[in-house]
Amino acid sequence: MDVYAKNGVLLLRKGHYVLTEDQRDRLARLGHGESGEVEARLERERLERAAQREKEVAQQRNSANPLQEMAFLLRRAEGVLQHGLAVRDLQASLLDMVEALLALSRRHPDGVLASVFLLPYQDIGSAQSVHVAAVLAVLGRRLALADAELRPVLGAALSMNLAVTGLLNQLAGQSAPMDLAQQEAMFAHPALGSAMLREAGVLDEHWHLLVQQQHEQQDGSGYPLGLAGDEIDADALLLQMVDLVCGCVHQPQPQLPALVLGSLFRGELGHFPPQHVSLLVKEMGIYPPGSFVRLASNEVAVVTHRGDKANTPKVAALRKLDGPPYVDPLLRDSRQSAFQVQEAVAAATAAIKPAYLYKLWYKP
Repeated sequence: MDVYAKNGVLLLRKGHYVLTEDQRDRLARLGHGESGEVEARLERERLERAAQREKEVAQQRNSANPLQEMAFLLRRAEGVLQHGLAVRDLQASLLDMVEALLALSRRHPDGVLASVFLLPYQDIGSAQSVHVAAVLAVLGRRLALADAELRPVLGAALSMNLAVTGLLNQLAGQSAPMDLAQQEAMFAHPALGSAMLREAGVLDEHWHLLVQQQHEQQDGSGYPLGLAGDEIDADALLLQMVDLVCGCVHQPQPQLPALVLGSLFRGELGHFPPQHVSLLVKEMGIYPPGSFVRLASNEVAVVTHRGDKANTPKVAALRKLDGPPYVDPLLRDSRQSAFQVQEAVAAATAAIKPAYLYKLWYKP
């Protein structure tokens, strides 16, 4: 609580720490007693805070920036997935994140896709789950799935690594192959993750099925049950494919999104149902939102939105290849010959921070 002196002067705001015994003693001497003035000030502050919260919620609902919302979701997922069953009401936390993704994919699908490739993260174990869920949310919109059909799919994507989030972080910084204990943990995590979800109160059987089958392969070489062909749920194969693509883009040696999608299309990343591959490649385009390209104008640009054709996305030029960044990104029409996309380039070529680009996806 806020601590006031008798005359109504604020001595210590809620959320701040008392650092020394001397400070505590001073507060004990000065911060006592009640008065009408203090009570009135408290009430005014309470009303002001409530009004500010309502304003922030309204702004978030109507005009929030999707990259900022996704950045917040990444941090939230980190706190939830790192601690698993220690999180109070784990099921509600996961469903809240699912609802956030459903709303974002409805309002800002290009911004959601851009966040997968643009936003920095500290925790690969949880970020990978958010990335997969984000892409699946956009694909679900393309398939015209109802929210009720999408919820278990997104829930499974968010919680698929619940039992090994910490291990995935460890492996990301490990150059040696997995040891026996790590291999056993990875082999067991689909079943263990499902068990943890049941303990948390998740009853949706499709959600559990996807978590359990996320590593099964159509040729029977997957785990933990060695299922094959039609024994594997189609949504589990879709989740597995998106998980693989997101993993190639980020870890352990990041690859350009355009190259990863090309490899997927040519069958170089494994065998997946053709309809799944076609859906992902068509929906994301050759150059997905959030990826970087070189234009015919010799400018480095970021892809902001998908275009009418796969090779003509909407782009914003950031700098000349041999020059400093522009003060503001400059919108270019990649349908014009002067600004045609020539090739995909690495994010490092742009030499800018993601926050510089947030405004490109702001939609009032």
